[in-house]
Amino acid sequence: MTSESPCSSTSSSVDSTLDGSPAYWPMVTTAEQSWQRVSRSIDQLVSIDRSSDSNDSKTVETHGTRAVSEVVPRPATDADRRMAALRQHGDFTLAYNTAVQEGLEYFQTSDGYLAFRCFKGHVFVLGDPVASPAGMPELLRDFIRQYPKPTFAQISSATAAELERLGYYINEMGVDTVLDLSQYSFAGKSMERIRYAGNWLKKHGYTIEEADYTAASQQEARAVSEGWRAGMNCRKAEMRFLNRPICYHDELDVRKFFLRDSAGKLVAFFYFDPLYGAGKILGYATAIKRRLPEAPIYAEQGLMRAAVEKFQSEGLQRVHLGLSPMAGIENKSFRCNPFLHYSFRYAFSAWWVNRFFYNLQGHAQYKRHFKGREVPYHYASPVLFNDLRIYNLMRLTGVC
Repeated sequence: MTSESPCSSTSSSVDSTLDGSPAYWPMVTTAEQSWQRVSRSIDQLVSIDRSSDSNDSKTVETHGTRAVSEVVPRPATDADRRMAALRQHGDFTLAYNTAVQEGLEYFQTSDGYLAFRCFKGHVFVLGDPVASPAGMPELLRDFIRQYPKPTFAQISSATAAELERLGYYINEMGVDTVLDLSQYSFAGKSMERIRYAGNWLKKHGYTIEEADYTAASQQEARAVSEGWRAGMNCRKAEMRFLNRPICYHDELDVRKFFLRDSAGKLVAFFYFDPLYGAGKILGYATAIKRRLPEAPIYAEQGLMRAAVEKFQSEGLQRVHLGLSPMAGIENKSFRCNPFLHYSFRYAFSAWWVNRFFYNLQGHAQYKRHFKGREVPYHYASPVLFNDLRIYNLMRLTGVC
């Protein structure tokens, strides 16, 4: 096994509309963009060493006529093996984040890997192990042996169950909203708000496009992000760790949807990270959302509807809307830490937390409009008192 860490071990788009009719949202995808996606797979996610040290070649004499170069395949790197594990087992919201976010450290075995960060004397694990269900328990035990008493953030119930057997307290830290596309529909009275948002945008000349970046759109996206950050109450820097920071270039298998006003100005955009399983894309998870302060209030709902209908038309299985922190906490399945149970529930309802730190209630309410399936995710700690761990996790993520 390998552990990449400076820490001490002791501490498809087609020319069709979203709903199949000839006149809904204009979707922009070209053959050139498709080729760009293929091209990017060469240098995204896996840091491929293009030097002669990685791709050795040797000269072979061919019947005395001329020499030809025979390329010797380079050995698989740890990054290659992480990418392979991601494509097999990366079916949860944070999976892509664990593979691409800069600054993460890795604990890796032949079966998969864990992504983590060492911060202020604590070890914080990001999400679930990217490994097979059969290999996950041993990977967790090996990691804990090398890094005693780590903290796990945003893990599934399967990982939580294994950690509970290892003596951990398990507390729900929010819910992820999942849309099962095979049976999902925007029809009916419960979806009236979402339909109205899309119709309002269309009526007022807004267009939604799926596209790769150009030099011009990169600058536009930066301007939207700066405007978005300027309108936030407290956060001046990008969030990180539990959210991957935005990057302004195309990434392997990441989908981007842009909302433009009637004058063609970019006012909002979404990134969607891929969900993988058995070597193919199963669906997408919302990764990054940005909007100008003056963008219409229907921007996010309209963008999400457009993306969901696009993915649905491609036969994908599901869309994850991402974690609603501190929402829906019940703690009925595992041995929980009572102090964290009441602290997390209080944080969700406290006006000053929502006003000055993070709009937890608004975040959850937006996702509940889509009437998806709410799946609990958990925080796991081996100790009863977590004040310093929680504080440092908030610092690590950039919340405070």
